[in-house]
Amino acid sequence: MDSPARRFSARHAEFDSIAAFIDSECSSLARDERLRIILLVEELFANSINHGYGGDSDEPVWISVLVRKDTCRVIYEDCGPAYDPFAAVDASSTESELEQRRIGGLGIVLLMELSSSRAYERRADRNVVQLDVPHATPARQTE
Repeated sequence: MDSPARRFSARHAEFDSIAAFIDSECSSLARDERLRIILLVEELFANSINHGYGGDSDEPVWISVLVRKDTCRVIYEDCGPAYDPFAAVDASSTESELEQRRIGGLGIVLLMELSSSRAYERRADRNVVQLDVPHATPARQTE
């Protein structure tokens, strides 16, 4: 069973609370593995604020984290306009010469490279992104 989602406001200043939440939920993992998960959530959070909500706001984001045997499942939700971040991934974002790459889009490539599986769906008025992030730390079983 997945852990209950925790609600945060879509404000850049709120990210320290989000990082502390993830750090706590993933306390059984090695520090570098926790930091990897925090980085991925930071990318999603920044996109919610900057693109989904048009700047800092009191609009919600929800995050749930579940450490499993070999992966950490992150479920990230916001109420921004419907947007599947994985539908528009462009291979040229990482394969072209630096000078020829388009600006932006590398955060989604990062999400894809650091997760073993990922999914997007629109549930009612929410964008729901699910990531499974592999880890090597023997985790306490929570499922």
